[in-house]
Amino acid sequence: MNNAHIDRALGVWRGLQPRERMFVAVGAAAVGALLLYFLLWAPLQRDLARLRVDTPRAAEQVQWMRAQMGRVRQLRGAVPAQSTAGGVLSFIEQSAAAYNVKQNIKRLEPEGTNGARVLLDGVSFNDLVSWLANLQKQGSVRVDNATLQAQPTPGIVNAHLSLRATGG
Repeated sequence: MNNAHIDRALGVWRGLQPRERMFVAVGAAAVGALLLYFLLWAPLQRDLARLRVDTPRAAEQVQWMRAQMGRVRQLRGAVPAQSTAGGVLSFIEQSAAAYNVKQNIKRLEPEGTNGARVLLDGVSFNDLVSWLANLQKQGSVRVDNATLQAQPTPGIVNAHLSLRATGG
């Protein structure tokens, strides 16, 4: 606010009768109290009530997660370690058979010590995605590079994949 606004407001205030000044002061105090309540107190109370509910729930989740640590370690130890290209190739081939993509593999060759290049022709896109998800989940094999080409038949693709074992 600049001085002109302040001077004008003071002029209006001075022009009021004492009784009017009292009503304006009481009204300003009431508006101020309402603003404090609705802008500060009520949101703080709402958030405090939410935190009183959420905090015990979060503590239960942390306790459950800590209880599951042993199971996580056990499952991490159960993931097959693929340290040689032969192990990776074998796992990829076995998994491909389980996901109906083995018959579409035209070439499967090692790439380094823990990787493989795979060329698939005419594979169902849905089967390919399911197979790749299984490779990552069950065998710790991730896709380093993928090139997909759509085919005239809907849902069918050709794929050139570069796969790498993450555990080895």
